[in-house]
Amino acid sequence: MSYRAILVLASLLLMAIFAGVALFGARMVDDRLQASLESEAMRLKTAYELSQGELEQQLMALAGMVAADSEVIRVLKAAGTAVDSEGKGSGGEQADLLRRQLYQHLRQHWSYMQKELGVRQMQFLLPGSLSFLRFHAPNQHGDSLAGVRWLLRDVERKRAAASGFETGRAYAGIRGAAPVFDKQAAPGDAHALLGVMEVGMAFDGYIQRLSERTAVGFGVLLDPASVTSAMWESYRPPSPGEHPGACCYLLAASRGELADWMADKALPAYAGSFRNDLLEHQGRRFQLIRFPLRDYPGLQDPARPPVGSVLIWQDVGELISASADFKKKAFANLAFAYFVTQLLVLFLVNLSRREWHSQLLRQTARIEELSHQNEVLLMAAGEGIIGVDRAHVATFINPAAEKMLGYAPAEIVGNNLHALIHAQRADGMPYDESACPIALTLADGQMRVREESVRRRDGSSFPVQMTVSPIREGGVGAGAVVVFHDISALKEKEAALTWLATTDTLTGLANRRHFTALLEAEIQRWQRSGQPAALLMLDLDFFKRVNDTWGHAVGDEVLRHFATVLRGALRRIDVPGRVGGEEFAILLPDTSEQDALAAAERLRASVEASPAQTVGGSIPVTVSIGVTLFREGDSGHEAPMQRADEALYRAKQSGRNCVAGDLPGSLKPVAEPTSAA
Repeated sequence: MSYRAILVLASLLLMAIFAGVALFGARMVDDRLQASLESEAMRLKTAYELSQGELEQQLMALAGMVAADSEVIRVLKAAGTAVDSEGKGSGGEQADLLRRQLYQHLRQHWSYMQKELGVRQMQFLLPGSLSFLRFHAPNQHGDSLAGVRWLLRDVERKRAAASGFETGRAYAGIRGAAPVFDKQAAPGDAHALLGVMEVGMAFDGYIQRLSERTAVGFGVLLDPASVTSAMWESYRPPSPGEHPGACCYLLAASRGELADWMADKALPAYAGSFRNDLLEHQGRRFQLIRFPLRDYPGLQDPARPPVGSVLIWQDVGELISASADFKKKAFANLAFAYFVTQLLVLFLVNLSRREWHSQLLRQTARIEELSHQNEVLLMAAGEGIIGVDRAHVATFINPAAEKMLGYAPAEIVGNNLHALIHAQRADGMPYDESACPIALTLADGQMRVREESVRRRDGSSFPVQMTVSPIREGGVGAGAVVVFHDISALKEKEAALTWLATTDTLTGLANRRHFTALLEAEIQRWQRSGQPAALLMLDLDFFKRVNDTWGHAVGDEVLRHFATVLRGALRRIDVPGRVGGEEFAILLPDTSEQDALAAAERLRASVEASPAQTVGGSIPVTVSIGVTLFREGDSGHEAPMQRADEALYRAKQSGRNCVAGDLPGSLKPVAEPTSAA
């Protein structure tokens, strides 16, 4: 082969090599970008679904709590009778009176749930899904939802709580519903079901909070058929006709871009399945994730079409531009390297193997640089990400983790991760490294998802949702990746729900349900220890006269004042509770007959000596008190509460503002039988 042919062949071969490297590098950048966008799409979709699932569970628990309220049970039981006797539908005067009583009883709860929990809908229904009271639309009642609302129908049919998204007559959102039972009815009685209680949260506030937490946009679109077939026209969201070219009702959006896209007909065609698209609009580029929205009936029957779609979007213009700029720089570098190498080939056609090897090393460096750039993309993730090797030593940390933990990279990398963030558990007990999810994953190679408490650099701790995934190289475990995000806000909301479930919101004392649970626990302790314990039932004298004279607002002030006097007159171990409108109860552990009577008299005198200072002026307050002790045969709260209540009745019959006791009989529990020797 001639010298010229060798030069041409070498040049062509060199050109092919550089072109191949350029194409390979460009393809790798594009693949990595696409993989990153797809991974981000699945992560955001999963985050949305998990967040909605947690919200549905919270709403279902909240509905169950309200459904167990004794006053709610009383009103719904009376309402069913009134509506039946007054011609069904909305009923008549008696039904309206009961409707107002229920509204007044739960008015403060409704305000609290709206303000603190973001609840936007609360409804009570009678059997047959007959709407009795909508707190969000109090003037709309008497209509049957049996043919409109599957969720309510299933709760009534199955007699069990349920939750999900559904469109109703006056509201579309995420709902939780629970049956209301007559606790006095016999088990299995067909008339035990008094109705259904339902609460709901609109998408707008929920997705706005989710958007603020994740820094991406969220939107919900509803198909016209699913809205027009169920919702009253005056309650529907803006009509599609108000947005030229729009295909759906815009139920909620955390950012304004979605309405703009609908108005400009910029949304990609959608066929009801998961999509991950890139959308260019007004010079900006967005990642647009869209997947079906299924309501409660659609979850029960997969053959039903979706009622709309959920959209998630984020601006990825900088990410795409950075990828394009990187490819341009790589192509420029490769072009420059090619021309330099071509000149060398023209002059050094017999380049040694060492020179060829050097060229290969330079190209490998280019590929490693490309890998490094993709690692930078990982470092920009919103969750905290930390890598560990097989020895539990941290190998990298991203900025989000640095910010959450307060550590500099040098303080994490190269150190045992468990020792830094898991010095102790949330309860203050030592945290053995062998029980750490990171150590367990390194040992068995299984992915784990847990709620953990991690420690910051300043020693404070915060709750996180932690995912530990193994890293394998060549089929062998090489370490793990720890991904976590702060769930403090979720825990605070759970604590608020717990407080609402156990506390009387007016007085701050234990509510009836919580008090009876504490009373039964104390009875069990008394049966084991034999130490005497007392129960007091208290009733404010002539309290109805206070409400009738000064109004319910002043009456509430008197009740709060009375609760303050209770706390000041009791021991730390004593348990006060509000068990009715103006009826209270006090549990006195480790208290004898004489001490119980003395405590009751001392409390009566304190109340009498402390008139309530209200906006209506100083109002004298007195209290009647019934006293009893735990007795042989007490196995639940009913017997001691009945005795104390009967003693309270005698105190009222004796002229009020006095103490009466029900204290005959044995004051010790029955001793456990012993076997014969």
